[in-house]
Formats: sequence, C-alpha cells, structure tokens
Amino acid sequence: MANTPNSQKKALVSAVLAGALTLGFAGMMAKSCGAPVQEQAEAANPALELVDSLASRLVLGLQTDATIQYQTAAGAGVVVSQSMPRRAYRGFGVTYIATPDGTYLCRNVTPSPSPKAKKSPQPVPQCDEGPGADTMSPSQARDISDAFGGEFMAPEAAMGRLATIARGEEVRTGTSKHGDAQCVSVTARGIRTETACVNPAGLLAYFEGTTDAGKYTQLTLQYTTPSVSDEAFLPPTAKPAVKATASARPAAKAIPSPTRAPKPSATEK
Repeated sequence: MANTPNSQKKALVSAVLAGALTLGFAGMMAKSCGAPVQEQAEAANPALELVDSLASRLVLGLQTDATIQYQTAAGAGVVVSQSMPRRAYRGFGVTYIATPDGTYLCRNVTPSPSPKAKKSPQPVPQCDEGPGADTMSPSQARDISDAFGGEFMAPEAAMGRLATIARGEEVRTGTSKHGDAQCVSVTARGIRTETACVNPAGLLAYFEGTTDAGKYTQLTLQYTTPSVSDEAFLPPTAKPAVKATASARPAAKAIPSPTRAPKPSATEK
C-alpha cells in the first residue's frame, strides 16, 4: 500500500524529533501527527509548542529535493543531499549515506606505500555498509555526528536537541529572526541557550548549540539548490549505471574561510 501524504508527514515528524525520542517525547509527537489527545496527556508546555511549530516548518523542507551546504563552527563544510527518504552527508574525506536499501559510512584511507613505488599512494574510499533506513533513528543521528568528528548534526537532530531542552527545568524561550528565517531559542537549568532557525523553504538556516557528540557547534547555511542527482546517494566506490539528469552543485568546491555569523538576538519570554 502506497504511503499517503499524511503517513509520510508522520514519518518525517518522527525523524525531526528523533533526538528527543529517548526521553519519551510522545506528547509533541501526537500533537504534530494529529493523533487523538489521550485523557492523561501531559500539561501544555509553551516551549514544546514553539519547537513544534518550528519543526512543522522543517518537515515541509525535508519533503523537497535539495542540495545544501553547511559550515560548522570550526569552518568545515558539509554538503547535505536530500530526496526523501534518501539522505547523504559529505565532508572532507567523509561520506555518510542513508537510503532504504542500505547505509554507508565511507572514509578516505591512504594505503601503505609499496617499497618500489615512486609516488606516495593516494587516499581511497573505504565503506562500511549497514541496513537500510526510511527515517532517522537516534543512533543513526549519533553516527552521523560522530562521522564528522562530533562537529555536525543532521537538521532533524538539531530540532530534536531543542525539543529535549524544552523538557528541562526552569525552561526559558525566545523567538527572533536570522535573515528571513524564523528562530526559536531554548534554555533550561544548567543548559546554555541553544537556537535553531528555519527559513521559508523549510530548511535549517542556522543552529547554535550542542551536537549529539556533546560538542558546541554553529551550523550556518552557505548555499542551497532545489535539485539533487541520483549519484549523490551512491557510495564513492560505486559508479552509476545511468548519468543523473538533475545536477547538483559540485561538493568539491572550495569551502570559504570560516566567518562567524551574527548570533540571532532572542527575546526572552
């Protein structure tokens, strides 16, 4: 039976909130998916409602084909290719691909030099393959973050991070703008303020907070194109049988020098 738009949205909302699922974040899930409210539902949480609203915008963006480049706080570039349910993340020497047919973590490895070789061997990609996935699980979100040295996190996981904080104690929230993107900031007792911004296209435009690996990061949207090639979802060692008709902006383009984007100014509520 084919997936309906409503069932696809449910799966996407699940992915967006994957970072909070381990804390039993069922109330917001039910609200986002339009499920009947249970009699013993937890009390309304204004912070969760703000994050829920921003997550709904991100859900719309996740359903579109796009090629997106982010820059981390350390200046590293990560190119995200999405064509649901397929996703790919590429950085310097690292590729992580997740599709229903399989997941691949590929790293460039330099072979041991041959005694007779006149030139040093060039790095070659080596890939570990795992089972396929239609949506992102908390463990997969952590794997993606770990693959990039803990400095990057998937947009879905960034939103999940805010949802987790919103369930803390002494929670405070704020809203602001980052260019044309809508932002929500959340902080709680013992946790510094973390911020996520989603633009009108439904793409994560900015995130400042903590990754799944526990590291501080600042993800800034560098560019986006509304297209993606099928080749983007093939591991580096594979060759496509047919050249893709839709071409995405080359991922090998040099990454500009890191520039710290101005932090959105939140208005405390």
